[in-house]
Amino acid sequence: MKISIICSVYNASKYLINYLNMANDQLLKEFEIIFVDANSTDNSLDLIESFKFRNGIEVKILPQKERVTIYDAWNIAIKESTCHYVMNWNTDDLLFPNALLTYQNYIKSFPDVDVFYSPCGIVNKHSFDAYTGISNWPQYSHDTLLQLCICGPFPLLRKSAVEACGYFNPKYISSGDYEMWLKLSKNKYTFKKIPDIIGSFLYRADSTSNQKIKEAQKEDLEIQELYR
Repeated sequence: MKISIICSVYNASKYLINYLNMANDQLLKEFEIIFVDANSTDNSLDLIESFKFRNGIEVKILPQKERVTIYDAWNIAIKESTCHYVMNWNTDDLLFPNALLTYQNYIKSFPDVDVFYSPCGIVNKHSFDAYTGISNWPQYSHDTLLQLCICGPFPLLRKSAVEACGYFNPKYISSGDYEMWLKLSKNKYTFKKIPDIIGSFLYRADSTSNQKIKEAQKEDLEIQELYR
């Protein structure tokens, strides 16, 4: 088993049934999915625990006794992963059934790559039918990454590379992923953009990055200066 999905969950019940069904629909026969419930106050944890996952999906559920940040949750999940590669998949985003299989095929073809990323669709509701556009990130270079967070919502990461770089920094509110991509890049890990669209990002006006846009911009500038 080569791929772990890591999923931070906090009061996500309105998205979870769709999310869990999409996990079951993945064409890759075997993979791992690790849920870190960040002390939800709705029935998110119950929905996950009662869901019937198909054979071939190894599930770990890690309830937290107190609220943790998304980057803390990712670190917890990565440390629990038994796979060579990890991929964050947020509860409000959408993956096509061939998403993990596509990534596994690229792993076989490019075994030296540490970070795979792809274009993604944009939706305004939790449905593939709500398509509004596409984010087609540029090809990787460190200079390009300094200008723009190009890796999208669900890149595939070599677990050992994340470990070597010290995991995600939980001090950041919304730019901890951007800091990790630049840290990997500065340390000469390899990136590859694949041409396949494997899923869609849900645009939400109430997302952390939109609600705290000034803080996010401040974080981005700090991170860019740090890794310039």
